[in-house]
Amino acid sequence: MTQAGRGPADKGDKKPADKKPAEKKSADKKPEKAPADKGEKKPAEKKPVQHKGKAFFERADQVAETGNWDFAIELYIDGIRREPDNLDRGHKPLRDVSLKRKAQRGKGPGLKDTFTHRPSKDPLVSLANAEYLLAKEPGSVNYMLQVLKAAKSLHGQDELDLNAVIKWVCDIIMESQKIAPKANLQILTLLIESYHDIEEFRSALQACEMAMRVSPDNPKLMAAVSELSAKYTLQKGKYGQEGDFTKGVKDLDRQKELIQKDMMVKDKRFVLQAIEKAREEYLANPTVPGKINGLVDALCRVEDEAYENEAMDVLRKAHQDLNAYQFKLRVGDIRIRQMSRRYRDLLATGDKAGALEQAKRQLEFEMEEYAERCANYPTDLALKFELGKRLFLAGKHDEAIAALQQAQRDPRRHVQALSFLGQSFARKGWYREAGETFQRALESELTEDRAKEVRYLLGDVLEKQNELVKAQDQFSEVAQMDYNYRDVRERLEILRKKIEQERQG
Repeated sequence: MTQAGRGPADKGDKKPADKKPAEKKSADKKPEKAPADKGEKKPAEKKPVQHKGKAFFERADQVAETGNWDFAIELYIDGIRREPDNLDRGHKPLRDVSLKRKAQRGKGPGLKDTFTHRPSKDPLVSLANAEYLLAKEPGSVNYMLQVLKAAKSLHGQDELDLNAVIKWVCDIIMESQKIAPKANLQILTLLIESYHDIEEFRSALQACEMAMRVSPDNPKLMAAVSELSAKYTLQKGKYGQEGDFTKGVKDLDRQKELIQKDMMVKDKRFVLQAIEKAREEYLANPTVPGKINGLVDALCRVEDEAYENEAMDVLRKAHQDLNAYQFKLRVGDIRIRQMSRRYRDLLATGDKAGALEQAKRQLEFEMEEYAERCANYPTDLALKFELGKRLFLAGKHDEAIAALQQAQRDPRRHVQALSFLGQSFARKGWYREAGETFQRALESELTEDRAKEVRYLLGDVLEKQNELVKAQDQFSEVAQMDYNYRDVRERLEILRKKIEQERQG
């Protein structure tokens, strides 16, 4: 066994030792065996570099088998630092581990993580840092883009070929845009350029087609489709087959038509094939969590209730067989997704009364669902926040206050929790407590939108306490940031008249 076999068993142990001494010894011996000129020494010295990450990758595989996701991620990252171009042994298994970790409610990166893993001037460091953050939050498009940027910067340095890594991360970003409520034109443009640079013209055309759905009359995209179609046709061998370039050009229109038709059916065909493959793997191993979640993920990509109902049946059986609450939790997620879709459909048909009733049913279900989740995961502050928010929306302010007071300890939701907490106090008529809660929120680092909201709410409770001058100050701050925010102009004018009347009276 290699050094990986003697590696650590858990986080407390040491990571695999770097093999630099061994590499030096190997490089020193080669000239002795076969004396060569100076031009032959360089390849001999670089051979060990190809496997510098091997021990880390092998140890990461072993640790991942135990379910110690965080340590496995660290080991894969260490391997990627040594072999950044190793897609199959580094980037792909790291992605697999990150998705499994997320399925088990693994937390995203904290503020310290995002600070210590920020982009660097060194593209290799940037790549490792971006991969770490993406592993902790595998659905983050921002972190995907950081990985892509770093990979493109590192490509070509020290003869590294990262084209496979670039295509891989581009494919992931493409999938994120397919499932997004609205694809991002800027991201799709970046994908078109990135695919083009590595001569993946077929994928670049797919990104182009998606971009044209967002911006149908964009002349740059139209020109890009023509250029990419030509390059794709030539790449596929049209030019040169019959020694006739003109024939290749004449076939471009037909080629574009075929490409567009293919792109329309490819997504669904691909998803259905993925479902069949996942179903076969699940039936062969129906008690393996990875196979269960793999089938459920595949079924839920279709956005069809029949497939989603099958997914829930699989999850209920897993919950019963394995007594693992995580599977019951996913049933709730799917039901919420279905309810949200019904609500949108009712709104789209103009049935506002039906949509309102659906929203009430969904809120009732979500309160019960999140209360159960909090009971099963009592230390998860994110769940406390979600429960508190729904209790507030339902007008159950005493229960909302209790949940939100715990949720405010979560740094990522601190300000939002304080905002809902202050509003709950205000709805009860506890204006002093509400005002002090909003003041605490203002002491935190706030985005402009959040600052406007909190100051507006603080101004409202101050006015209700007849603290007119202080209320005016808060509304004035909001108006200076956004003159059209809610009804802040009208309220500010009314307050000024009241204050002036009091002074005169």
